[in-house]
Amino acid sequence: MSLDEIYMQFTNCKSWEERYRLLIQLSKKLPKPTEEELTQWPEIHGCESRLWFEFQAEPRMINAYSDARLMQGLLFIAITALSDQSIAELQSFNIQKLFDDLNITRHLTSTRLNGLKQIETRVKQAI
Repeated sequence: MSLDEIYMQFTNCKSWEERYRLLIQLSKKLPKPTEEELTQWPEIHGCESRLWFEFQAEPRMINAYSDARLMQGLLFIAITALSDQSIAELQSFNIQKLFDDLNITRHLTSTRLNGLKQIETRVKQAI
């Protein structure tokens, strides 16, 4: 699934409930890692759910998981966005704008937004 397809699906959502259901559907697209894999991935603290995120720019490698379905859906979108960007685009990557454009941000708690912001920070540190 491309980012354009995700944008189109969210554009067709008329309410937050529809967006929420779509996020839950997208959450099912991320594979569940083994316990051993999770111990290898860095955990992000400060999010209301448990969140792991690992990023490498070259060659591109992204591993992410959350124990909350909503966050899993957000991670799927973030991974999709990060996967196709050049190094120059990654330098200016703004995760909040991504979710603002999908009309999601205002429905997220400050701790979820904090977790997403830390993902952006880790991406920029890795490039």
